[in-house]
Amino acid sequence: MNIAYFKDRDSLYLELSPEDPAHTWEAHAGVVLNMSEDGRVVGIEIEHASQQTDLRALRVGDFPGEVVAVDGRAH
Repeated sequence: MNIAYFKDRDSLYLELSPEDPAHTWEAHAGVVLNMSEDGRVVGIEIEHASQQTDLRALRVGDFPGEVVAVDGRAH
């Protein structure tokens, strides 16, 4: 699972599976579900994310893997 925020598009993406989606479905205005061929949700995109929620409150608790923050700046 990966979580990415694209500042230039103000879009938050939750990748649940690394596979390419077969189709998308706009479940709600600004919330797009990426679906596999067999109907599984493989990703969730939230458009205008900073207008939908306070992104500073994003927390990952009891996650079994490593959590890495990527700020997009060149090092």
